[in-house]
Amino acid sequence: MSVSDYNVWSQDVNPIITAALKRANLASHKKILSLSVPDLERLSGLTTQQVLSLKNIIASKFIPVQKCKALDILRGTAHKSLLHWKLSSECQHIDNCLRGGLLSGLLTEVVGESASGKTQLCLQFCISAQLQRKGAVYICTEDVFPSKRLQQMIQFHSRRHDRQDLGNGIFIEHVSDFETLDFCVSKRLPTLLNRGDVSVVIIDSVAALFRCHYDSTQMIERADHLIQFASVLHNFASEHNIPIICVNQVTANTQTSAVLATSCNLIPSLGVAWANQIHCRITMSKTPLWSSNETMEINDRRTRRSLKVSFSPHIPPNEISVYIDNAGIHGEETNKR
Repeated sequence: MSVSDYNVWSQDVNPIITAALKRANLASHKKILSLSVPDLERLSGLTTQQVLSLKNIIASKFIPVQKCKALDILRGTAHKSLLHWKLSSECQHIDNCLRGGLLSGLLTEVVGESASGKTQLCLQFCISAQLQRKGAVYICTEDVFPSKRLQQMIQFHSRRHDRQDLGNGIFIEHVSDFETLDFCVSKRLPTLLNRGDVSVVIIDSVAALFRCHYDSTQMIERADHLIQFASVLHNFASEHNIPIICVNQVTANTQTSAVLATSCNLIPSLGVAWANQIHCRITMSKTPLWSSNETMEINDRRTRRSLKVSFSPHIPPNEISVYIDNAGIHGEETNKR
């Protein structure tokens, strides 16, 4: 039964309550649920207990109560929305920083400046998704997808895990405008999710299209569009119990904000409107290091990279040094607690 076809008078309701509703000409479930208990008592002449019983009956038709015990969650027999799992990064040190990996059902942002390791981390999550569960969707909105780099990482993990099918479950889509993005997210992505072929969705990057499409005079329109887009991603993450990763860019810091700031001079793009839509923010950064002789020649220059959990509902703020090699991105062991 659809919501629009629901009629209170035709349901299994106490005849006394039904008669009172007919006298008051109350047949709409929306109106009954929206009215307060005192208002319903005044309009229908029902008692408080009868009104509460009526509201519970109507609500149960649309939001069934699913009782669950902690033991059901432990055994894996609870509803899938309660059976959260974590997507590993395939690096023990990074997993320790993330308390086991990315939590399913959440919208996670990976933000950082260019060449800080954002795409490397996302590619590694794609490979991990195939090792742990199923496939991955990678929606690329900026440069050409780094297929050569992915194949290089696949070769290492194939030998490590004795798997020859890594890469077969990665679905890649390149979008260059909002029309293509909307079609991909509203049509193609739900098809893959409903088939159960996907365990992680990555959008690299969410900032590219929004920054190009809207100018400084359209901030309200951009915020509304961001909220609508994030709402769709939230529904996918919750309904299919998967983590969704959104890569974000950084911009110059012209204001001081504890919510946005990642360093003294760089902040994530898209502002507070987007920051309020994500559950977890992972900040990637890089810092040039020079050799001790201070000659500052190009051959002496090195880069220190770090991965930081800026905020999360289940992980305390944490930071770890990382490095990138042919196999992927790895965390460095640290004694910091």
